[in-house]
Amino acid sequence: MSGNKRADQMYRRQFVKLSGVAGAGGLLALAGADGGMADGGQTPEPSPPGPGGANCPTPSALCGFPSQSGGRYELWDKVQVCLGTRTAPATNCLRTTSDYVVLNGMPQNSHNFLLLPTCRVSGIECPFIATTAAPNYWLDAWINAQPGQPSHVVYPNIGLGVNSANTRDQDQLHIHLAGIHSGIQTQLNAYDSSITNNPANWRSQIVPIWGLTSTGMPAPRSYRVLHVSNLNTNLFMLLRDSVVGPTGANMADQALAVTPRLVGNGGFYLLNSEPALQTPPGQPGGTGTVDFLLAYT
Repeated sequence: MSGNKRADQMYRRQFVKLSGVAGAGGLLALAGADGGMADGGQTPEPSPPGPGGANCPTPSALCGFPSQSGGRYELWDKVQVCLGTRTAPATNCLRTTSDYVVLNGMPQNSHNFLLLPTCRVSGIECPFIATTAAPNYWLDAWINAQPGQPSHVVYPNIGLGVNSANTRDQDQLHIHLAGIHSGIQTQLNAYDSSITNNPANWRSQIVPIWGLTSTGMPAPRSYRVLHVSNLNTNLFMLLRDSVVGPTGANMADQALAVTPRLVGNGGFYLLNSEPALQTPPGQPGGTGTVDFLLAYT
């Protein structure tokens, strides 16, 4: 067994202890259906092991091509630096495993980190990440945000997030490991009694949340919210099967954020939104970005 694989297993074992600290609840996995692409077509078979030794998607327009470089693909260049297949750009690799690497975000501080696949994966629109062949990137992100890790998020509460294809500025899947604005947790606590824990109802559980812009101004948007007991299931698959498929939406348009549930028996809130989100009268519209929820600076 390689050192990376042993390290992966060690980090996952640590989650059993760390999850209790953050109110992660029990470790019973939520069931998620495994099927074809919700937005049309067939789920491609994984290609042979990629640069990091992981199963990777077949190169395509949706998932990206390993040869892409520079500009919007700079994060992919940095992943390859961590894997030893490139020498530039200069990169501070906080952790490198067979499945993912962890980097500092920008601006660089103690609550702004990124987790990126070692596979070439453009973003949330790549069908591979919603299959059983994909690693559990969200659980990996949560573990890496905990105390004792190089990417420990030093903030009152942690927020993880992925932006939609149209709102991100880099075309390599990256989960933000950041703080979450305190007001978001307060609002979620207030709505808690009406937030569903049934994935089948996630698509209709729409909650208005007043987030913040980068300048600190209020940014009211609406989000679909689901309460889960843990992060053991593939959240991309859960989103595809519970929301995207049933509503006829596109995965590329989705933003997804995760933050601990601080009331009741703990667990996590999953917040999903898209620009075309149909909201009740009087509620603000949706969004394709998690930037109104997460604290990077």
